Amino acid sequence: MRNEVHNVKSLSEMYLLSMCDVLVTSGFSTFGYVAQGLGRLQPWVMSRPSPWEEWTEGQAAPQPPCQRALSVEPCFHSPSSYDCTVRRDVELDKVTSYIWRCVDVS
Repeated sequence: MRNEVHNVKSLSEMYLLSMCDVLVTSGFSTFGYVAQGLGRLQPWVMSRPSPWEEWTEGQAAPQPPCQRALSVEPCFHSPSSYDCTVRRDVELDKVTSYIWRCVDVS
């Protein structure tokens, strides 16, 4: 069963973020990247450790702590990398000029 109230609140929050003059978003933030695309904003992205690594108190902040996004266009955290026709992984951001990884993803 869908939680439509939750979906409406989520979309509302992304829309409100897109109305900002300046956007600073945390790394790996789906809401931030959707707001970036909706508002045509070039946000500042706060770096963070990989979401698969556990943060511990006292851990140094990534350097630099903030980076400017490459464009107002949304980026992909992990674009599809498997080409079914040739049956191998490909780096899509090297094959097509309009797909690139987010600044917070190596």
